[in-house]
Amino acid sequence: MKFSALQPFRSCYTPRVRIRKPSALTVLTSALLVLLPALAVLQYRWVGQVSDAERERMERNLRVAASQFREAFEIEIVRAVNGLRANVTTVNEDAWNRFADRYATWSATAVHPGIVEAVFLVDADGDAVRLRRWRQEPQSFDPVPWPAALLPWRPLFDQALAAFNTRQPFGRMPFPEDDSLIVAPLLNTGSRLPGPPQAGGGVFGFTVVQLDLRHVRDEVLPALMERHFANTSGDRYRVAVVNASNPSEVVYLSDPAAPITLGQADDVVPLYAAFRDPLAFLRGPGGRGGRGDLRRRDFDGSDEAVVRVRIDRDGARWALLVQHQSGSLEAAVANVRRRNLGISFGVLILLTGSIGVLAATSRRAQRLAHQQMEFVAGVSHELRTPVAVIRTAAENLSQGLVSGERVKRYGQMIETESRRLGEMVERVLQYAGLASGLGVGARAPIAPSELIESAIAAATSIVGSVNVQRAIDADLPLVLGDAPALRSAVQNLIANAVKYGGSDRWVGIRAERAVRGTRNEVRITIEDHGPGIPSDELPHIFEPFYRGAGAISRQVHGNGLGLALVQQIVAAHGGRVAVATRPGAGSSFTIVLPAADPDAPAVVAAEPAHAASGGAPS
Repeated sequence: MKFSALQPFRSCYTPRVRIRKPSALTVLTSALLVLLPALAVLQYRWVGQVSDAERERMERNLRVAASQFREAFEIEIVRAVNGLRANVTTVNEDAWNRFADRYATWSATAVHPGIVEAVFLVDADGDAVRLRRWRQEPQSFDPVPWPAALLPWRPLFDQALAAFNTRQPFGRMPFPEDDSLIVAPLLNTGSRLPGPPQAGGGVFGFTVVQLDLRHVRDEVLPALMERHFANTSGDRYRVAVVNASNPSEVVYLSDPAAPITLGQADDVVPLYAAFRDPLAFLRGPGGRGGRGDLRRRDFDGSDEAVVRVRIDRDGARWALLVQHQSGSLEAAVANVRRRNLGISFGVLILLTGSIGVLAATSRRAQRLAHQQMEFVAGVSHELRTPVAVIRTAAENLSQGLVSGERVKRYGQMIETESRRLGEMVERVLQYAGLASGLGVGARAPIAPSELIESAIAAATSIVGSVNVQRAIDADLPLVLGDAPALRSAVQNLIANAVKYGGSDRWVGIRAERAVRGTRNEVRITIEDHGPGIPSDELPHIFEPFYRGAGAISRQVHGNGLGLALVQQIVAAHGGRVAVATRPGAGSSFTIVLPAADPDAPAVVAAEPAHAASGGAPS
């Protein structure tokens, strides 16, 4: 059957819709999304277990560090006292050279030799008590007046000497309050029967070591704090040393800006309990006072029990208070828990987001593949139509089936279809160029009115006559751009307004000046009287290869590239595209382009309709 110009070729191509089964990736994504809540619950429980283990670790490390702190301090004190403790034989024989050797040995081996300020010797001179102080030069104990620190002890020494001489029991008596003094009986290397000393047996005397509390506070305690609490398995603690009988009296504080009270401390340890009962040897077996203890107990049984501390003075002179730098171990564990929860749930959120992105990317890839298949099918069909027309017309002409006036009509038809074929090929090439970043050529100042008129001419050569209503301002500034590319964008919008508009083929074109901030702009708006764009299709109209359901059902020619090209061209010129639609009342597309330099000369954008590079609208 030969093609007749009076019977135009019509297409009956309709895309087929197939029900697709869920892909393996979709099934896997759905399974992961279902498993995520269960994973979150398990993660939460795991973090709770980790927090409990962290609490136990911190408490254990704290107890060990506090115990080591106490042991190191007590050893330093005991070494000082035992190293400087006078011997009975040395005192009886006045062999001070032996004591000088003990003093030199202790000074050479002590970690903190500055801890001792003075060494005194208290012994009997007849029925009276005398006091002597060690002098490095001339290396002897010389008599000295009783210093203020030892005056409270003198009556105690007098009573002790009287009990020693009369072999009377010596009862328990409170010791004077002075943390700098340590009183120790003389070392007796001989054997002695248990019980009070017999007449003529034993030697009465004491070594009194006076500590330099300033050195203890400024040197010894800070060194021990840095050694045992500065970095306890990554945790840092604040330390306070207070008077055991008066906890408000602070001996040392590692962080003056954060004082520690007994109720705030994470651990309380007795400290400085050496030689608390120097007169115990006068009491005989069972007479030695107990070391006592320092313990914490609940004062009442309420949920918010007030933690009170009882400090036994026989057990310690000082108390070591330790507090985590976070304020408490509970606060530190809570911080660790929050950190672990944040990290774990952050990973879950990241995993969820990755699954979501993967699913979205998969769906987009599937949709793009589907659109590309439709594009290939649509373009193949669109190409087949003009090729079939041209081939049929050429056969009729070559076989002499037409003559006269019909030859001219056949020639016009071949010219129209070949132009349509060229425009379609040009459209695909233009999209490929824009996608590769090479679709926009050299830019020059263009008059918007010339740009609009050339686009109207190019569009009408393709879609036929158009009822154009113009509203173009006379003083529009120039725009800077590639004239063929911008004309193609405006031409596409005009052709789309004709194809998808009403039967009146009306197109409204407005061009006006606008100001955005300090920049001048030109706004070109193309309107139609069509049915509008459905709301569910509006987010997708600028996607490549996308065609609305109405266009497909009405078999409107196109390949889904027109609006995508418009947006890419305008964006390449630093502009933007906006769309407004009203159901049943038409749609409007607005191209906003930045204005060029006012002093730049305009170039002519118009070209012959058959040379327009924009191509047929989609």
